[in-house]
Amino acid sequence: MKITMLGHATILIEVDGKRILTDPWLIDPLYLRQLRHKGTFSAEILPPLDLVLVSHGHADHFDPKTLLKIPKEVPVVILKSYENAARKAGFKEVHPVRNGDTFFLNGVKIQTLPGKHIGGTATYLISGKEGKIFFGGDSEYSEPLADALIACKPDVCLIPISGGAIGFIKFHMGPKEAARLVSVSKAAVAIPIHYHFKLRLPFLTGFLLKHNCLEDFQKEMEEVCPETDVKILNYNEIWEK
Repeated sequence: MKITMLGHATILIEVDGKRILTDPWLIDPLYLRQLRHKGTFSAEILPPLDLVLVSHGHADHFDPKTLLKIPKEVPVVILKSYENAARKAGFKEVHPVRNGDTFFLNGVKIQTLPGKHIGGTATYLISGKEGKIFFGGDSEYSEPLADALIACKPDVCLIPISGGAIGFIKFHMGPKEAARLVSVSKAAVAIPIHYHFKLRLPFLTGFLLKHNCLEDFQKEMEEVCPETDVKILNYNEIWEK
């Protein structure tokens, strides 16, 4: 099992000899040039892929410019409500999913778990002989998701931590909620995701990225599940089991 951080929620997962790319966004900026990566990874050097796994169709998770760099023969698993976006992007094999659906990639099992986000989103459990990986995309916390993780018992959690809200309107789970989900999952390893980005206008940052979210996540993890190994991956860094 090998996990490479490409930034934000874009992760290269290698399990049982299969390469799975999650939520592709490698070419910035986005959203009126406001949202940017903190680092860079060239989409030109992506390795051959066996699957693109997409939580939802927002541009920072399904970037049209990045999609141009991915061969259209690569299968795409994507939330049902964004199926047309994948087909319009030219992908020939699109597998739309809903919560509870299962997709098999030559023996690697991909189960769709609950997600909560503006416009709808999915989370996933990837299961192979080398272990089970939870991919949280940019979902908010929810009790159905917590219940699913209790049942699934992943080995590794790729867990979003950015937080961010306008008043009572939340966009993503924050560090405390992320640690709570990892705790109930009993995962051996937690890799925080969805905080490798910045906004051009500083006053917008608090809406999407909680200040010190990484440090706060580490502190929360020490309190609620110190037995879990927290791995911090910067751009292009690899965790391997």
